[in-house]
Amino acid sequence: MIRDSPNTSQSQLNAGFFARSEGLILVSLLLLLAVLKVFYAIVLRIDSDETQHLHVVWGWANGFLPYRDLFDNHSPLFQFLYAPLFGALGERPDILVPMRLAVIPLYFLCLWAVYKCGTMLFSRRVGIWSAIAAGAFPVFFIKSSEFRTDDLWAALWLLSIWMLLLRPLKTSNVFLSGLVLGACFATSMKTILLAVALVLAVTLLVTGKAICQEKVNWRSLLVAAMSGFLGVAVVPLLVVAFFGLNGALPSLYYCTIQDNVLPGLFSWSGVWRQSRWFLPLGALISILGYLNWRNLPEMFRRDRAAVIALTLLAYFVLLAGFWPIVQTQDFIPVIPLIILLLVGAGTIAPLARYQLISFPLFVGAEIIVLLSTFPPRGDAMADKLSMISNVLTLTTKEDFVMDAKGETVFRRRPFYYVLEGVTLRRIALGLIKDDIPERLIATRAPVATLLRMPPRAMDFIRHNYVQVAFRTCVLGKILATQDENFPKTYEFDVAVPERYVLLPKRGPLVATLDGSPFGAARFLQTGHHRVQVFANTGRLALIWARAAEKHFSPFGPIVKDEFGPAD
Repeated sequence: MIRDSPNTSQSQLNAGFFARSEGLILVSLLLLLAVLKVFYAIVLRIDSDETQHLHVVWGWANGFLPYRDLFDNHSPLFQFLYAPLFGALGERPDILVPMRLAVIPLYFLCLWAVYKCGTMLFSRRVGIWSAIAAGAFPVFFIKSSEFRTDDLWAALWLLSIWMLLLRPLKTSNVFLSGLVLGACFATSMKTILLAVALVLAVTLLVTGKAICQEKVNWRSLLVAAMSGFLGVAVVPLLVVAFFGLNGALPSLYYCTIQDNVLPGLFSWSGVWRQSRWFLPLGALISILGYLNWRNLPEMFRRDRAAVIALTLLAYFVLLAGFWPIVQTQDFIPVIPLIILLLVGAGTIAPLARYQLISFPLFVGAEIIVLLSTFPPRGDAMADKLSMISNVLTLTTKEDFVMDAKGETVFRRRPFYYVLEGVTLRRIALGLIKDDIPERLIATRAPVATLLRMPPRAMDFIRHNYVQVAFRTCVLGKILATQDENFPKTYEFDVAVPERYVLLPKRGPLVATLDGSPFGAARFLQTGHHRVQVFANTGRLALIWARAAEKHFSPFGPIVKDEFGPAD
């Protein structure tokens, strides 16, 4: 015994050293993730979904009711919760930056929920490393750095799963889990897939137990299920009641449900394409789920690990087979659970002895991939922020601005629908009328963009607006090019009645407009007009008067516009 005591003491010293080293590594990685989160909030390129969400938040903050007064194809909870902060910040071109910073707590709430799930299923160490590894996973990190409904959706889903894993399985816990899951529905309609996947997973587990003649407390299970369904119903019913009392229930139904069900969008070829990523991912989840189920000692832990793995498999089957458009953000709520199963499998012998090396190396590799795949650029947001700034300079709150999805954030749109993929398909099929030109005329919208516009709207804007800045066009048209023969007469039609000026590229302008000498800005009615120019000034433009007064010109250095596919 005396001979063994030095070795025992040395083992205790080594264990203490490794524990302190691991703790230092974990704290350092967590701080690094926090710093990177703030940094990416400032430099990450702007996704078009972010400004669409911001426009809806602006609507809430300015007394507009979504669905009734402005279109949105998302559930309302996320935008509603962030409206007070948006209103307090006011109209500022860089509004996206503080709003991105405001969703960082949701990111850490996701990590906390993963930690609690890992601690419940495996151990505190697995919980901590699962949270860190999930937080560093590039897709999860980047998409949760954007201002989008999926940030709240993922946090609520993971909290709901944690509450469902709590032991013992109390009716109150199941009710709370259902309540949070109901808040998921009020955040994103994609919760339908998660909820169905969870029900299928529990059903498969219980059926398997019954087939294997294991004891199942059917009465407790039925009571828990009823409690969960009751909890799920609370928040959606409150949302329905609110919009019903405000006369917006038909609009809510159309925007969140009917608009997303598009005839012809489903195709077997699409399912086949998506199966290419589902099959290897499904195989990975199946292997991880089986390894964890086989090696967990207690039956209640094995059951819960099986429910997680089966839920993930069912979700991906539903996503690949029934969801019309699969996007990267659809993976945000499930990536942390896949990482949880992966880290849990890393504790199985003989891998367990390499944990102190393998876990930090895995997280380090994730961060390297993150920085190399999504390299931060200081000017990544510049163009779109300058567009918001230009629109704020050019317009007032009374003006309408025709953009695709609300990317100018702070102004009303003359056309009700947002011009994203499903809407453009509906317009092409004739299910939605492209009356954008008529709406531009009716609202006398002075500013428009060309991005995402359907053909008829694109043609109207090109003929009645001129570009003066990045993706920013104002009312007007180019009348003259370089010419040696003067005087010269130009005839043109005005579609949108407004105050206009004649703007030469160079030199003083000597001209008449509709037979009278041209001087200050003049209000032009809809119809045919004539300009006679008496001296060569190079190119000549008719332009919205306020744009000229704000020193915007179609002849200035304009960043090359991007009229291509949506970003």
